[in-house]
Amino acid sequence: MTSLTARESDVLRLICDGLSNREIGQTLHIAETTARDHVHSLIRKMNVRNRTSCAVEGIRRELVSW
Repeated sequence: MTSLTARESDVLRLICDGLSNREIGQTLHIAETTARDHVHSLIRKMNVRNRTSCAVEGIRRELVSW
């Protein structure tokens, strides 16, 4: 897997917290569409089908610290 950018790591953590694209955008002070693009990038990089699988895989690979 390609390494994650700092922003993608932030987005992954927020996905794991259950935030929507809108909430991610508000939290990181970015547009909702930019948050969506980061989510799609993560899904591609992690080779998963959806944001839930992305969260599970992020936890499994220990990419998210609690």
